[in-house]
Amino acid sequence: MLASATADEGGRRGETPTMAKIVACKLTYFNIKGKGEPIRLACNYAGMKLEDVRVSREEFHAMREAKEIPFNQLPVAEFFDDEGRSVCKVAQTRAILRTVARASGDKLYSSDLGQAAQVDQFLDFEEDLFAAMRSSIFPGRIGMDEYKDDAEKEARRAHVAETVFTSKLELLDRALSASQTGWVAGTGEPSIADFALTASL
Repeated sequence: MLASATADEGGRRGETPTMAKIVACKLTYFNIKGKGEPIRLACNYAGMKLEDVRVSREEFHAMREAKEIPFNQLPVAEFFDDEGRSVCKVAQTRAILRTVARASGDKLYSSDLGQAAQVDQFLDFEEDLFAAMRSSIFPGRIGMDEYKDDAEKEARRAHVAETVFTSKLELLDRALSASQTGWVAGTGEPSIADFALTASL
C-alpha cells in the first residue's frame, strides 16, 4: 500500500512535493477496462509502480458523498515520490496519462513541442471518435432522454456507428498508414495516445 505523506515528514530540506521525482501511481477506478485501462497500460510500459485500486459502484457512491474525488467521477490517480510522499492527486484520464508520461522522462510523450502536439491531437481525437458512442450508452448522464426500449437503443447506436464511428475510423486508419513508425503520432515508441486509442478500440 502506498502511503500518503506531507513534504515535511522526513523530506529533503527545502524541497516541495512538486519538485520530487514521481515513481509510483495509485489509480482508483472500477473493475473494468474503461477509462482506467490506458493508465494501467501506460504505467506498465513506463515501469512505474502501480497500485491498482478497483472499487464497486457502492464504494464509488460513498466516495462521492464524502467528497473524496474531484469532479465526482473516476478515474483518480495519486502520485508518489521515491520516499512514499504524495506529490499530487489528479483526476481526468488525459491529465493522468500526461503525468505518467512526463514522470517517465517523456518516454510516452515527447520533449519536442511539435511531436508532443501530435500526441495531444490524437488524445483529443480519441475523445471525438468515441464521444457519440459513449453518450449513446447512458444518454441520461449528458442530459438526453433515456431510451424508451431496447429497440430505440439499438437503432440510435446503429445510427451513431454508421454516421460517426465509421468515418472517424477511416481517419484513424489514414493516420496510421501515414505513420513511418507504426505509432499513431509518429513517435519512436508507443505514446499515451496509442494507449488511449488501443484501450477504447
